[in-house]
Amino acid sequence: MDVSKDITKLCESWWETLADSTKVEQSRFAEQFLDLLGWRDLAPLERKGTWARYAMVSYILRAGSNGIATYFVLPGQLEPPTALMERGLDFCEATRMLVSVARGLHVRYTFITDLHRSYLYDVKTDELLLHADSPRKFAGDFREVMQQTDIEDGALEGIRREPRSHVARHLRDWIQRWRETLVMEHQCSKEAAYQLIDRVLVIRYLFSHGALRRMGWGLQKRYQQLVGLAFSPNAGNCGKDLTGLFHDIWLDWKADLFAASAEVDGVLEQPGVAAPLLRESVLLSHVKFNVATVLESFNYGEPMEKARVRTIPDVDEERETYLAKITPESVDTAEMKVDIVDEGYRAVLHWLDKLVGLYERLETEFDAKTYNPRTMPADMDLFTWSEMDANRPQALADKLRHAVEHGLTVYHATPRQFRTARLLLYLHLISRYGKTKQRFTHFPRVEAALKPRPRTLESDRTRIFHPAEPEEDLDLL
Repeated sequence: MDVSKDITKLCESWWETLADSTKVEQSRFAEQFLDLLGWRDLAPLERKGTWARYAMVSYILRAGSNGIATYFVLPGQLEPPTALMERGLDFCEATRMLVSVARGLHVRYTFITDLHRSYLYDVKTDELLLHADSPRKFAGDFREVMQQTDIEDGALEGIRREPRSHVARHLRDWIQRWRETLVMEHQCSKEAAYQLIDRVLVIRYLFSHGALRRMGWGLQKRYQQLVGLAFSPNAGNCGKDLTGLFHDIWLDWKADLFAASAEVDGVLEQPGVAAPLLRESVLLSHVKFNVATVLESFNYGEPMEKARVRTIPDVDEERETYLAKITPESVDTAEMKVDIVDEGYRAVLHWLDKLVGLYERLETEFDAKTYNPRTMPADMDLFTWSEMDANRPQALADKLRHAVEHGLTVYHATPRQFRTARLLLYLHLISRYGKTKQRFTHFPRVEAALKPRPRTLESDRTRIFHPAEPEEDLDLL
């Protein structure tokens, strides 16, 4: 029996009889399709909620430890996968909704098909693993992965995942397409286009990670409502509402990236900008929105700039010695200077983390010394306690803010270096607030850490007046 031909024939017959099909016939076609893949034990899913309009029949498939939510949808709901890939997207509206639903079912994978176009997603990592534009393509690429026996043998875990460089290139292509659209079709300056796209990247990262959830439920709810509006037929006010959200992020959270800009606001309020831009931003996979992937997306253009993206920070004994000598008495004035031209972008985040680690170590030392039961007065009162706490260094009170605003200096030589470092710092701060659960009231002034590179730095003078010793020619030994 040629299973591939049987699958292709079944899919073609489904499309031929679709117009007159009943719910029972739809279920029969779906079950025959799964039967050809070896699935006999099916657990139907009840159609309910907003996703019911997408899926006509749904099942949970179980094979060993793997759970697969399987959705059969009516034609017209799924975009051709190849067309999505060309736009740099990972989801269409239907697949994004169904994968979100599957996440609540605690399954690892989601298979979505209209018996013509097919998608397979990893629910946990939010990755598009396989896709097919036709039944013939499904029979060739999917069949040996979706068969029950193959899944039990680990076929899904064996699917090759796209490397970070590939994912980052897709993100860069999407960003570049939108920047060109803004400049060419909406008379937007390049600087305003960069700023607008960076804002979209930050809010996509911010509200998908929930790092500031306790402080920003109101803003997060507004963002979610805006996303819903962007997908609705009546998205006319989306641009105005999005500029309002940007304004309040700036006002409430002091994020200078979102500072009022008449040009950015004007572009957003033009028809055909805010709704499709916001809509497409949520049709990108979560894997595109981590700091490492965003940094890798800047790996293009001039060779030296590409090298700055890839450069891994070296061990710097002089800096490490400097940090080791800092005490609670001197920590407020401690400063770490990073030169993007010489050290690359990763060094910015590396030394920021080093500074925060220093503050955490000194806080432990300060608390152990100040609040030592053996040395504390026996008649402690509120005033004495307040006086003791007033001696706490400012760096220990709000570590991330002090590190960015007072402890870190990042030298940049070009507008691109400024924009890239600024974006990475915002994403890194969001990530740190989310992981550490540190109290958040508003963003540090990121721009305070970013300074134009002087014509000559101390590192330049060192190279000029104290050049490195030439390496020995090993071939002569």
